[in-house]
Amino acid sequence: MAKLKAHGHEIGTIYFATSAKRYMSDGVILKNYGSGWKIHGKVKAGIEPRTAYANAVERQNNFLAARPAFAAYRKALHEIAGLAKRGQLQSCIEMMPDDPDGVWAEACDDWRNIVSADLDEIVELCAAYRAAIAEQKAMKAPVEAA
Repeated sequence: MAKLKAHGHEIGTIYFATSAKRYMSDGVILKNYGSGWKIHGKVKAGIEPRTAYANAVERQNNFLAARPAFAAYRKALHEIAGLAKRGQLQSCIEMMPDDPDGVWAEACDDWRNIVSADLDEIVELCAAYRAAIAEQKAMKAPVEAA
């Protein structure tokens, strides 16, 4: 596990659906999937870490702007689960997107109690996931037809 202070100060953090990337002042990029920060890579030579972070933020903003359904799903996922539990909840939803009751039973009513959410929140989250998947398929369809 990486020590944050060993890499200077934090420039910024970008949050993805189930992970986060943190850009540090010494050029190191750390990644966290919910189990602690680990070294993911370094900023390319000749590029300032602040510039690399700004570019990454711009890429993410463009990605989310082009995919509003995914952005809504990601926002709902972040509201329900913390970083340490998002991956597990995401896995449950990927396995059973049409069975919110099953997702709730697995993620909220199980002995592991991954997240604390009611069935209505899980129903909305599964619907947002299905919308994001439909959006992704619709974006791929024109490319495949060409």
